[in-house]
Amino acid sequence: MLAIDVGNTHITSALMEGVEIRFVRRLSTATCLKTGSFFEHLDPDSARLAGECVLSSVRKKVSAIITRECLERFGRRPFMVANETPMGIVNRYRTKDTLGTDRLVNAAACHHLYTRGQRPGIIVDMGTATTIDYLSRRGDFLGGAIAPGLVSACRGLLSAAPELPGIDISPVEDLVGATTRDSIRSGVIAGHAAMVESMVSHMARNRRPRPLVVVTGGLLPVVENRLPREYIQDEHLLLKGLSVIYRYHAKYS
Repeated sequence: MLAIDVGNTHITSALMEGVEIRFVRRLSTATCLKTGSFFEHLDPDSARLAGECVLSSVRKKVSAIITRECLERFGRRPFMVANETPMGIVNRYRTKDTLGTDRLVNAAACHHLYTRGQRPGIIVDMGTATTIDYLSRRGDFLGGAIAPGLVSACRGLLSAAPELPGIDISPVEDLVGATTRDSIRSGVIAGHAAMVESMVSHMARNRRPRPLVVVTGGLLPVVENRLPREYIQDEHLLLKGLSVIYRYHAKYS
């Protein structure tokens, strides 16, 4: 089965066996829109083996492209995961129509794969935005926080102060930058990790039992050396969540 996550910046897909990932492919969303195709950017064997597809998307045009290609190749539509799709958790968010499906999928993955009804969970997803969400022990998605993503924050800084030098987005070893470029890297990259840790700490305060923290997202590798060791790091949590929801729907629908 092929799990596909369409984001504003990238499309990430994985050939799955249960929650085991056989391969991961990352594609620019703009490239898919420009070429009008998704499957032509997969290697032939992966595209041929896909067959069943489960899809989460924030871009309607990309969803239409993938749906058309699935019908042409496999004779079936992809299974579209939306906020109202049964996931085995309860959505307690007040403005459900404004909630990104990716946040719910991550929460469902955390509940089924990690917390399993034994303790609460906090899910951190580091992408275009950094989201930090709270899941109760029994599986209630309560909401959380949305912060500018690491790259988004950096671009905002450089846009507001154009004479500052650009930086490489890579892990930081020394917090004390001896150059302006290194100082910006420390503030942007290590500072983002510190923000995540502080927000998680405040969100977990006075919660019993103590929440399990799961961190995911494409920018996780940039800050993983700055996060507490007890955090579970699962870069492809959302793709695993899509597979979990697909199997949950097949079992209970």
